[in-house]
Amino acid sequence: MKPFRLPLCLFSSLLFVFSFISCKRFSVPIDPGPGDSGSIATLMAPKVKPLPVVTQEEWESGSRTPGDHTQHMLGLAYSESDPDRIYMGQDVSNVWVSRDFGQNWNTLKCLGLGTSFIYSIEVDPLDKNRVLAAAGCRQFDAVNKAYQGIYLSKDGGITWQQKTPRQQLSEVRSSTKLIAYAPSTKDPGKGYATRWYAAFCEGEAGAADDGFLTSADGGDTWTELRKLPAATFGTDIRGLKVHKTKPEEVFLYGSNGLFRFENATDPNGAVIRLSGRPGSGLPEGDVRGSIYQSDDGQVLMVAVAQKGIYKSTDAGDTWTLFYEWNEIAYCYVNEKHTNMIFAVPREKNGAQIRVSNDGGLTWTSPAKDDVHYRAGYDNSDWNRKLNGQFTYMLPDPRDPRRVFIHTKSKNFRSTDGGLTWDISDNGFNGASHSDIWNEQMFDPTNPDRFCYFMVDRSYAYTDTRGKWFYESTIQPGPLGLNGRTCMAGALHPTEPVILASVGKSPVGQLLRSPDNGKTWTVVSEGNKQRWCIAFNLQHPDTCYQWRERSVDAGKTWMQMPNMPANAILCGVARSDGRVLYAIDLKNTAKKVWRSINSGDSWEQVIESPWNLTLPGDDVTCVFRINPKNPDIIYTSSASGHITEWNVGTLPARSKDMIITGGTDVNFSANRFAIDPRHPNVMYAINDRVNTGNKFFRTINGGHSWQNISNYVTQGSLSGLAVSPVTGEVFISGENGSSVMLPPYATRNTAYDAVPYISNLLTEPYN
Repeated sequence: MKPFRLPLCLFSSLLFVFSFISCKRFSVPIDPGPGDSGSIATLMAPKVKPLPVVTQEEWESGSRTPGDHTQHMLGLAYSESDPDRIYMGQDVSNVWVSRDFGQNWNTLKCLGLGTSFIYSIEVDPLDKNRVLAAAGCRQFDAVNKAYQGIYLSKDGGITWQQKTPRQQLSEVRSSTKLIAYAPSTKDPGKGYATRWYAAFCEGEAGAADDGFLTSADGGDTWTELRKLPAATFGTDIRGLKVHKTKPEEVFLYGSNGLFRFENATDPNGAVIRLSGRPGSGLPEGDVRGSIYQSDDGQVLMVAVAQKGIYKSTDAGDTWTLFYEWNEIAYCYVNEKHTNMIFAVPREKNGAQIRVSNDGGLTWTSPAKDDVHYRAGYDNSDWNRKLNGQFTYMLPDPRDPRRVFIHTKSKNFRSTDGGLTWDISDNGFNGASHSDIWNEQMFDPTNPDRFCYFMVDRSYAYTDTRGKWFYESTIQPGPLGLNGRTCMAGALHPTEPVILASVGKSPVGQLLRSPDNGKTWTVVSEGNKQRWCIAFNLQHPDTCYQWRERSVDAGKTWMQMPNMPANAILCGVARSDGRVLYAIDLKNTAKKVWRSINSGDSWEQVIESPWNLTLPGDDVTCVFRINPKNPDIIYTSSASGHITEWNVGTLPARSKDMIITGGTDVNFSANRFAIDPRHPNVMYAINDRVNTGNKFFRTINGGHSWQNISNYVTQGSLSGLAVSPVTGEVFISGENGSSVMLPPYATRNTAYDAVPYISNLLTEPYN
């Protein structure tokens, strides 16, 4: 029986109502896929779950709360009102929360947090839901750069408001405490501490928006009091500490040492540099970690990097060497149980954390075997040594034996005063696949076999449908690589061959594995923009990347003849692997050429009035080919949405696809994917973060779109691919990787293969 089809105008109206009012079931016929008979696409609440990188040993151990870490946290904080509530500010993607002193972790909706790069974070001492964050932006993220500043959340990170903008914050690559409250201004009547301070540095280039700011109303409004030039305060300001009883006295510390603001709210108030002052006893040097101060303000303790811990008993006027150690980077003291002191070393020489439980009289270090990480990870210093520049500790004020630590992108807890440490990052996922053209990360017929081509970790391969992955065996040094980020890759459709471009974004050298990732060799040298790597799926001995072609499944490569100058490969047709597309990336980025004979000859098919690359320094682009019609291609539009081009006859005909709901200022669809089985099913990701308009899908070829942003993290998302076997959508960013079922019935899915549940919080919580 022929399926009933809705008129397009009626369908669009119904979809609009659906998209913005409810998540009730709504169906429309779509083109049958292989093995289907009149499949029905159904728009209802999406089903999404994490699909992190899990080792075989961890899977077989029975663990069902994985955490594949990878990302660094620059700030951690808990509220005095509930120390179990810990917030972590991620250097590249939003804020995490734990409600059980770091054992389990949730991502947060973060609606309104205008940029996802969190440089520091603090929680109000009376209200655990009142959180302040310093949000900056890296240079490559041009779309979100204008939204930097101090943000305030009053509902535990679900929603945020920008309270004061900053043009460009300098990212300090260490643990930070750039926002601090005055303990003596805790106001039970108002329910929060009223006096707050913030400090930002100029940075090494001296171009950042530095300043010393204050708020008298709990962070709702801010006033800049003075500038903090690098010549005086150093290139890296790492933190603030407000006197316990004097709200006008503030300590500032960082690469140029320790300073004391005598009357902090006075723009002309005295500032004393305590480090290196003649006769003071506190030497020159980088002060890191946190400053300990006794309740009466007289006793202070700080760590001076590679020198030791120094102590003052007269509010900072004079100092003595308390504990000498030339490897020290940070010092943390349990302020309610001051006998517990933690000395964290730098990473370089492989030293282990040192712990004192008697006020510094004696010190011990856990053995590597006393630091317990997830099954399947090796016994390397990276996994077992608690050290390095990204170490942050939170001693439990209620129990001297309990302490939480974030170090080298991993979380641990101790319940015996630091003698032994256990993994404490359930749900803390950060391993992400992120490439520009990732259509061949899947085996085209076997749902068990796919590969994440990843940021920082090169790749992770699975033949178990994602139950577990085989970790990367790529070693940059022996292979002569300049990094571990994989910009693109492809799986051979019938053999255990993987191709991958690995290096430092946005370029890499071409590597080949003949054995599904066990061994690798460099097969095309030089750091090139190898953004599209693909096999001819009909004749897979032929494959392509950059400006080169191979006819022996990637063993050897030759440049394609007659390829236009300054052009690079940007697409290979799934339905006909002889059809290739290239873009003039290094010229105007407005021209597209096509070859229909595997690259032997080329014809210009598009000269766009606008630049086809995305905003930002990496100069990447959106480019997709209709999986069933190689004459139809998709690029970025002039307005940041998507343009469909038909190049079957020239001149090419174009029409814009406006993504319903994509109304943000600077909206930019930086990722776009098409379902290979049902090309009318498409997905798009907005480069803007945390606006509520992040992730969209359509089932009618782009005539109308459904906003499904509430089901994914809305910070950094840069991985988007659709399985040609199951239609599942693989989504990824620096909050980890996820999988979503398609809007139609399917089987043999990764979604059903793993038992995980979403840990995204989108509503206020306890």
